[in-house]
Amino acid sequence: MKKLQVALILLVFGAFCSAQDYIDIGKFYVSTTPRNSFNEENAGSTAVHEFGLQIDFPIVIDSLNTLLIGGYGYRTDVRLDPSIPDFSQLYIVGTKIGWNQVYSKKWSATYLLFPKMATDFSSGFRRGFQFGALALFKKTKTKKLAYSYGLFYNSEEFGPLIVPILGIYYKSPNNRLDLTILLPLLADLNYTLGKRTNIGGNFDGIGNSFAISQPGFTNTYVNRNTNELYFYFEYELTPSLNIRFKTGYTFFRNYRIYEEDDKVDLSISSIYLGDNRTILNTDFQDGFVFKAVLRYRFNLPQ
Repeated sequence: MKKLQVALILLVFGAFCSAQDYIDIGKFYVSTTPRNSFNEENAGSTAVHEFGLQIDFPIVIDSLNTLLIGGYGYRTDVRLDPSIPDFSQLYIVGTKIGWNQVYSKKWSATYLLFPKMATDFSSGFRRGFQFGALALFKKTKTKKLAYSYGLFYNSEEFGPLIVPILGIYYKSPNNRLDLTILLPLLADLNYTLGKRTNIGGNFDGIGNSFAISQPGFTNTYVNRNTNELYFYFEYELTPSLNIRFKTGYTFFRNYRIYEEDDKVDLSISSIYLGDNRTILNTDFQDGFVFKAVLRYRFNLPQ
């Protein structure tokens, strides 16, 4: 399923949920998938290793306006095809800038722009520039319940992508259970066990495209899709620092290579319109994934 990079949306939805008393302003993660075989006999296998860093700087102008500034970088190491002996390194490096506006006690909105490079940098900065934009509106029903409605656009390597967004945030009366759903991107269920420990489960739908030039695949791009289902354990190291250990399974995963000019007319979430593209490489199998996430958060005044 085609979905945008989830990390770009988490700050927007999570930080402004009415029941939440913190903002995550820094996140670093590492993940790995053990080797999985290519879908071709005697073609070998590949692992997938990922590293990511995200920093956000919300600047409060007044009680109704907040300036949002941030930066992020991600790297994925993966063999894209049995004919490529070495791991390819796929990068995303970008910034985000936007605004959160409170219109009333019930309604607020967030507007964000996402300029970025998504590439293996084999052509320097000549290829791989993408531009995204987000408008997300939030309706606060109660102090423990909020809804979100929005639209995301990005200029992917395969063509324009549009994603309608529908979200909900819920906190239980005893404050132990948090539910965050942001369709069609993610779902997260978090339960507080003790003062410093949480457990939970979440689903991440991740999609990207990268401009590349690899041996045998000159002037092409990668269309990555993966769906990850996790169980996790979270521990609070300090009031501002916590670590989350995740184990799960990735399914319907692929890193497909296409010619640079082989595009679709339009993608609406997971639906490709005018998709007559020719896949140039061989898929590899789904598998388990292990992830560790370190977060630094700013606790809001009560």
